[in-house]
Amino acid sequence: MSDTPIDEVLTAVSEVFGRPAVPEDDFFALGGDSITAVELSLRLEESLGVEVDVELVASLPDFAALAAALAQPSPASPTAKH
Repeated sequence: MSDTPIDEVLTAVSEVFGRPAVPEDDFFALGGDSITAVELSLRLEESLGVEVDVELVASLPDFAALAAALAQPSPASPTAKH
């Protein structure tokens, strides 16, 4: 995986919204709502193999920020070493 999963995020966004997306696009500006947040979260979980909080999808300023947040290792991740 690259430093940020931007390609996976943009692919999932394009599938959910039915139109191409760019990293600077805003979830709500594209017409996002609670249903699309759940759908996007589920698609990202499938493609990235990590849990994606629905609130995270809707709370960040753009999809580049979402990709950066998803690239960060989760403290609860089984691959995290203490």
